[in-house]
Order: sequence, then C-alpha cells, then structure tokens
Amino acid sequence: MTHSFTIPGLKEISGVTWQHYFKRIVLVLSYSFLIYKLSTFPHYDALIQQLFHFDFTRFVWLGGVFILLPINWLLESLKWKMLISKLQHFSIFESIQSVFTGIATGFFTPNRVGEFAGRIAFVNPEFRKAGVTLSFMNSLTQNMTMILCGVPAFLFFLGLRHTSSSLNSEIYLIVMFLMGIAFAFLYFEFPLLIPYLERKIKYRSVLDFLLFLSGYSRIELLKVLIISILRYIVFCLQFYFMLRFWSVGITLLQAAIAIPTSYLFVSFTPAFAFSEPAVRSSYAVMFIGAFVGNQVAILFAALAIWLINFAIPMLLGSWMWMQKSD
Repeated sequence: MTHSFTIPGLKEISGVTWQHYFKRIVLVLSYSFLIYKLSTFPHYDALIQQLFHFDFTRFVWLGGVFILLPINWLLESLKWKMLISKLQHFSIFESIQSVFTGIATGFFTPNRVGEFAGRIAFVNPEFRKAGVTLSFMNSLTQNMTMILCGVPAFLFFLGLRHTSSSLNSEIYLIVMFLMGIAFAFLYFEFPLLIPYLERKIKYRSVLDFLLFLSGYSRIELLKVLIISILRYIVFCLQFYFMLRFWSVGITLLQAAIAIPTSYLFVSFTPAFAFSEPAVRSSYAVMFIGAFVGNQVAILFAALAIWLINFAIPMLLGSWMWMQKSD
C-alpha cells in the first residue's frame, strides 16, 4: 500500500500531485549543475596527459577506491537503518534507496541540507516529522566525527609545518573545540533537556518533533557514532588511494594529517553540493600541497573522489526516486 505525503491546502494539478513536479524540478536542477561543472572544467588537457603517463600498477590504487565505494555507502545506510528503526522497519536496500535519494535532493542545497527531503520520501507519512529530526541527528554524528578527527590533525599540521596560516588558526581551533563539546552534549545528553523543552516550547507539534530523540539510549547513540567513524576512515582511505593513483607522493602519515584537516575545513565551509568540487580542491591543494608538490594531480584527485563518492550515488538516487510511487 502506497502513501501520499501531501501539504495541506495543495491540490492535485491535472491529476499529477505536487510531488511529481517537485521531483522533476530537483532532478533538472541537479543534472544541470552537474553537466555545467563537467563542461566548464578547465583542465581536461592536463587530465588526458596525466592518464597517458600512468603505468598499470597505479590502477591498483584506483581499484581500491572502487572497492571501498560500496563499503562507504553501506556503512551510511546501516547507520540510517539503525536510526530509523525506532520509526519503522527498513530493509538494507530500502535504507540504501533512502540515502541515495537524499544525495539527489541535497545536490543543489547549501551543505546538502536538502538531503532530508529525499530520505523521508521512504518513511511512512505519519513518521516524516520525526524522520526530519533523525536526518538532522545523522548529520550531527558525521559533523562530530569531522571535529573529533580533524581538530587533532590540524594541530599536527600546524606543529609540523611551523608556519603561520592566513587563517586565524587559534580562533578556528577554539571554535571547533567548542562546537565539538556542544555537539557531544546535544547528541548524548539530549534527554536532560526534555523537561526544559516541555516548559518552554508551547507548540505541541514542535515538541513532539524534538522529543522523539529521547528514545535512544547512550549505547545506541554510541553505536551510531562508531559507524560514522568507520565510514570516515573509509572515505579518508579512498582519498589517499586516489592521491596515489594520480602519483601524488604523499606518505601515509602525511595523508593522515592533511586529509582529515582538509575534510574539517570542507565540512564547515558553507557551500552547495554542486560547488563542492571547487571547495574540496582548494582545501586539498592548501593542506596536501603543503607536504608535496604536483598541485594539478592533487586537484584531479579531489575532483575524482567527489565524482565517485557523490556524483555516481546522485545519479543512482535520482533514478530510485523517480521509480518510487508517491
């Protein structure tokens, strides 16, 4: 039995619900931005030259990237399945569909905040408000991981480089540290805020929206965080393998410092998903390029890992979304 998620007051237009129009608008925008980014890429000549200079053994590194790709998104899907299980049963395939559709809907929104629209499309209508809360909670765990791993890496980076950054490093680290504490408190101690919220929030629908999070134990929340950390390790390894594929001579230690630092800055820099390649490339050149040369190869690696980890799932997610009945 299929359900329809409708907004009160909106009627069907010529027999087609508003969701169909929303899907088409999202997909047109997403594909248009993707085509634009690929068509305006200015380094295709250098890219072709780099490819022709590869020997076969380097493709082993590329194979590693693709082997880790399903592991990356399987971990994200397991995490989402675990979170959503309080609302309804999801098979792992349904969870994968939900995650990939979220990538498609978040493609043209700042920092992919529109992911929740795709994720909750697979949640029963009566649970979708809580589903938005869980989508926020899911993002919170990944941001906590970025801070937990990125701040120490950035400290090592500053210590090894012995150079003053144009960024105000001390202020940045303090802000990140405080954000990490705030995220951890909000994540693990949310039930302590319930009595305060019940007194202060007058709108029952908003309160119900927030109270749902109190149903998770600290052990359950810790399991979700551990999955986030495992996934973080996987996509950091993917980036390292991609750098080696492009013949960037970075050591594993240097990568363990530069890659988490790069991801830390990417995660907390406001950007649309379709503009992420430029943001990712600039930070990759800044932090990885501080250890090794060959900035063009670093740029290619950052772009390639974005295409593999986000553009491919976005294409799959958009197809899954269109196949779903409203």
